[in-house]
Amino acid sequence: MEPPPLFIIGCPRSGVSLLEEILGAHPELAWVSQYQNKFPKVLGISTLNCAYGIPTIGKWLYLAAIGIKVFNKRILPYPTEPWDFLITHLPDFKKGVEFWKHRSWPKKNLDIGTLDQVHTIYAQLNLAQRKKQFFCSFADFPRMDYLSQFFPSARFIHLVRDGRAVCESLWRVNNIGHYNSWAEHKIWADFFPELWREQFLRRHYNLFALGIYRWMFYLDICWKESKRFSPERYMQISYEDILAKPHDTLRRIQTFAGLGISSHIDWYIQKSPPLQCNRKWRKALTKEQLDEFFDIVQEERFLALLREDM
Repeated sequence: MEPPPLFIIGCPRSGVSLLEEILGAHPELAWVSQYQNKFPKVLGISTLNCAYGIPTIGKWLYLAAIGIKVFNKRILPYPTEPWDFLITHLPDFKKGVEFWKHRSWPKKNLDIGTLDQVHTIYAQLNLAQRKKQFFCSFADFPRMDYLSQFFPSARFIHLVRDGRAVCESLWRVNNIGHYNSWAEHKIWADFFPELWREQFLRRHYNLFALGIYRWMFYLDICWKESKRFSPERYMQISYEDILAKPHDTLRRIQTFAGLGISSHIDWYIQKSPPLQCNRKWRKALTKEQLDEFFDIVQEERFLALLREDM
């Protein structure tokens, strides 16, 4: 029996891409590249990933795939959040607010043909890359219940990060046009618990505050879902621990995922140490924004994620 897939989940801007890139160096893991994601039905594209299994030079190729860009684009295959691939092959899989608006999972009677089709795609992807275990990541709603319908033994790593860093990053990328969160703010407000919705609409009606409520909302959903999962299937890891203790933290992750402890991971971390991006919020956020953050974030479960040491 093939090992169950591994999913990396977390709120947007929590550092999911960092962990995705490190785990992509593991020789036992299959993943969806930017090319496979662009052509989700052409599974043969995944054979390109086999180049990273070439003795001696494969790990150097992967390092180059992550680090080298041409006209600000990576050319070699690298692991990406596979939205098009997942939307193509998983029924009712949608991105962002569309998933939450139309959620109807878990389903009690999932069609056997659908299950077989999903498992076949998963097996073909592994086969094309000569791997036994698949992993992917996405920064969005957790979908643990949803994905467990297809993979009852799937494992989930929930990546969390200091909310000040997350919210500064959300605010910054919105301001430079990469996100368009404010266009959906009324939809988000409808999702929030009543108390949060009233606070947002009456006292904190602005883009920065929207990011704060979204951060808490993602965490709240994930923590509620996680109560239905055993420690063998759900693990919470902090972005800050990856920065502070990358080798130890990645060994914990590999053990949890049922992977062998790979020297490729240690080598990759040594050659490409995780960048410290948690200092940006200290320079970017104004006193007024920090005051607003702490006016909104008062529950201990959220405050416990704040890291003054980073």
